Amino acid sequence: MATITSSTWHVADLTDCGLPARDAELSTLPAEGVFAALTATKNGHCFLDWQLFRLALSVFARVSASRSNVATVQRSVLDLEAQTALELQMNLESTNYFAEALLHDALDARDRLPTVFSTMRIGLIDRVRFHNIAAETALVTDEAIMARLDQLIAAEILGLRGGFTALSVAKTRQMARRMVAEHDPDAERRERDNAKAGRSVGFQDLDNGMAQLFLTATAEDVRLVRQMLDAVIAGRCPEDPRTKTQARSDAAIALLQRRQFSCTCDSDGCTAQISDVELDARAARIVVHVLCDATTLEGGDKCGYLDGHGPISAAHVREIAARGDAVIHEHRLDDLLEPAPASASDTAERPDEAALHRRAPRPETPDERRGDDPRPPAGNGGEPAAVIAKTALPSDPYRPNLLTDLIARFLWGTCSIPGCERAAFACDLDHVAEFDNVRPDLGGPTCVCNLLPKCRYHHLVKTNLEGFVDDLWIDSNGRYHSSVTTPMGQTVEVLAPNQWLIPRLAYLRCTHQLAGEHAVGTASGTVEDAPRRARPRTAAKYARRRAERKANHDRRLAEEAVRQQEKAALAAIIDDYGEPPF
Repeated sequence: MATITSSTWHVADLTDCGLPARDAELSTLPAEGVFAALTATKNGHCFLDWQLFRLALSVFARVSASRSNVATVQRSVLDLEAQTALELQMNLESTNYFAEALLHDALDARDRLPTVFSTMRIGLIDRVRFHNIAAETALVTDEAIMARLDQLIAAEILGLRGGFTALSVAKTRQMARRMVAEHDPDAERRERDNAKAGRSVGFQDLDNGMAQLFLTATAEDVRLVRQMLDAVIAGRCPEDPRTKTQARSDAAIALLQRRQFSCTCDSDGCTAQISDVELDARAARIVVHVLCDATTLEGGDKCGYLDGHGPISAAHVREIAARGDAVIHEHRLDDLLEPAPASASDTAERPDEAALHRRAPRPETPDERRGDDPRPPAGNGGEPAAVIAKTALPSDPYRPNLLTDLIARFLWGTCSIPGCERAAFACDLDHVAEFDNVRPDLGGPTCVCNLLPKCRYHHLVKTNLEGFVDDLWIDSNGRYHSSVTTPMGQTVEVLAPNQWLIPRLAYLRCTHQLAGEHAVGTASGTVEDAPRRARPRTAAKYARRRAERKANHDRRLAEEAVRQQEKAALAAIIDDYGEPPF
């Protein structure tokens, strides 16, 4: 008879791993202790994923050793992988799909990505991130290239190629995709061809009278469709009760059925702007941005970057360029440059960035600002042949010129706040050190060294959350770094993930960098200055519940009224003709 073994994790002493004692009252821990425990828990999760892979491989080895004729077994549907997956499925109480995926990832860790696998042990990536890396490198067949990719991806994770950076799940996959595109373009192209062949429309029935429609298409087409749906729902009035996702669903159905999308506010004073003319005006502004090296369009293998999606192969870039609706613009970094380096002494006496108009005082030291080791010095890395100087519009020093705007957005790819994947071209372009509209020469400059894309929400956070510190600097190797420090003292640092798109940028210096400056931004407003909710979050939740209860009540009364009408009609028939013969 099977026995259930109780877990001993809850009584184990994990203080050596950075976790609080099991009887510790978390409310008494300082904030630093709570965040350290969170980090330790994340590291432990990665370590346990590493251990899970090793155990899966051990089960596979034992199953293999138990079979005398492996070659014959491997031709069977019930091969060694299937037998191992069955053992894992039973033990982990999982699905067969989960068990097979676990085993395949473990085999990739052993055979294809051993160095990347080792980073799981020290808490840098978990199984989800490893799986994404394995999926992106699956079509690399050359052993030497695979070994090289294993080393390069691990170096990126370890921060050995320019500095440590926070890697979200999406950015981990994009990094691996870029590495494959650079070192084995054939693998990326085969994946692209296979993916295009798999484009489809699918349908699935759900509960409660609902169903799901899903569409698989090229990344650029899906990006255009999403922006089109957002353009449609932008015409709703503020009183429309639907969430964005609900409104997008209604808009998609309306477009497919060729009928008018309508506001559902039921208000006499509805201000919705959903006419065809108004929609056409919004749709005319829909653009999907792609950046690539000029040699890519001429047949080169350098991959490009699709805003809202990530790195794409050179062949994919050329496919987009060949579209009838594609517009190609050529940009040159030389348009930002002046012929000789600016003198650092010209700006050495400038006061602290935006110090005259910040409400919160700027901390004096990097340790106070970021809560960890001081950043590398901004040094100029040698005298450049030219410097970046022409970055703002001549008519408006607050506005970046087109090339500066493009560089700032493509350099970071998404909202610059770690973990936010909002596409850069759907973000605001924020001056890290606040621009001084009265004395522009005293405020934060309009330059690639002071501009970060931020989604509207995180822009609001940076502006109005006291204690939130935003930082941007360029190290001596020309690498762009940003970091944020939360009001509770957590600091997360990020390397610009897309500097590979503009490699020459690392060899150029701007006038502010030559002067030894870097950009630091703190809240210029307060939480009280931030936009107000119509009602508190909890009150809104209860209001939605009350509205749903009322709708259920009204529907029940209406259904009861229909039933009463049906009963009355049946009674009238009986009066006229007698009891029915059934």
